[in-house]
Amino acid sequence: MLDSLIQWLTSIIEHISPFVIVKQYENGIQLRFGKYLRSLEPGLYIKIPFVDEILTQHVVLTTLSLPAQSLVTSDNKNIVVEAMVKYKITDAQIFLLEVYDSVDAVSDISQGIIKELIMSSTWEQCRDNELDNAITKKVRNELKKFGVYVDKVTLTSISEIRTFRLINHSIFTP
Repeated sequence: MLDSLIQWLTSIIEHISPFVIVKQYENGIQLRFGKYLRSLEPGLYIKIPFVDEILTQHVVLTTLSLPAQSLVTSDNKNIVVEAMVKYKITDAQIFLLEVYDSVDAVSDISQGIIKELIMSSTWEQCRDNELDNAITKKVRNELKKFGVYVDKVTLTSISEIRTFRLINHSIFTP
């Protein structure tokens, strides 16, 4: 109960305050009556209380661990791949206003490109370090339009798995 009260008071103070500080590790945008007004670099800014809203976004290098994906290579090897994406925000306006869930977009696009490249490669090609570079280039090109710069996509784990058929196909045929 007390936490909710403190949070409510803090939000009221933020709305009443005519000053906003954008920190060194952030960029921001100013909205006036819900419409984009300008981009903000780190520093002190004046805003009109209850009229202006300031949205900020961390722009320093961030890592995102992607969940494991089970894929099949072009030579029919079943593999599991885990990856990590290092990225930073280059355009806070696009990142905050044009993409609904930006972190999910980074994750989904990265996983899609990893799937595409691995499924078109052989097992031996997947074990080559050049695959990381190819994935990074494609992901970087795709995410550029969301205001994101991808520093590196790294396959942190790639291994072959064995699959077992638990149900015999002949049971279901008449």
